[in-house]
Amino acid sequence: MADLPILTWAINLLLIQGFLGALDTLYHHELTVGLPQRHSARLELAIHAVRSCCYGILFLAIAHVAFQGVWAIIVAAVFTLEIGLTLWDFVVEDRSRKLPAIERIMHTVLAINAGAFFALYGLQLLQWSELPTGLVAIDLGWRGWLLTLFAVGVTASGIRDALATLRMQRQGLPANPFAGGAYKQVLVTGGTGFIGETLVNQLLDAGHTVSVLARDPLRAAYLFDGRARCVRSLDKLGHDERFDVIINLAGAPVAGPRWSARRQAQLLAS
Repeated sequence: MADLPILTWAINLLLIQGFLGALDTLYHHELTVGLPQRHSARLELAIHAVRSCCYGILFLAIAHVAFQGVWAIIVAAVFTLEIGLTLWDFVVEDRSRKLPAIERIMHTVLAINAGAFFALYGLQLLQWSELPTGLVAIDLGWRGWLLTLFAVGVTASGIRDALATLRMQRQGLPANPFAGGAYKQVLVTGGTGFIGETLVNQLLDAGHTVSVLARDPLRAAYLFDGRARCVRSLDKLGHDERFDVIINLAGAPVAGPRWSARRQAQLLAS
């Protein structure tokens, strides 16, 4: 086929997209941030669920089918939907949390690679659109089977995110144990971790004034939507300032790699 070079380059870029996307999901969304456990990330998870299922369909179809005639236009429309979901995801992420530098870099690389793929595969779709409408089987060899594997993985990820979103919607927000109590001024160290984030949000929702001592006060400010005062050092607090309660949660993150004796020792030592 005369169009094989364009298709081959497009498929190679899609394989790179699948690998980097899997790495981003496992390392950032699951291990580092723990998105499926964050009520504040429910909308982001819903977007991920729809987008991942779209990717799953595209990976599987592109691996085995040439889209001719009207089908080429349909696939181009699905591409447009995926791009729209990605742009929406960028906006939601920036409103809900401050992305670590490495995650921001990863998303930029993914966006550049996706743009190159859409451009090349778009040229292929343009050629196919001039042919009679139909779905024609193609054989991409090992690339096709690797894309099939990616399709299974990204679809499973989308289903997981959808189930997490539905679980959060069904359960609703947990009861706030601090609601109705006497007003307190609270200082929390380590307030951006898995436990600390929930604690600080509950204190703020109950009307208490919270100051958070954090390594990255800008990230903490994003996390609590500017409702908590976030400082990097105790020197930033007034000398005559008084707190009714001081809660120390600083230490190694609770959410992270699998539980092991080494990880237990790390948590205890912190």
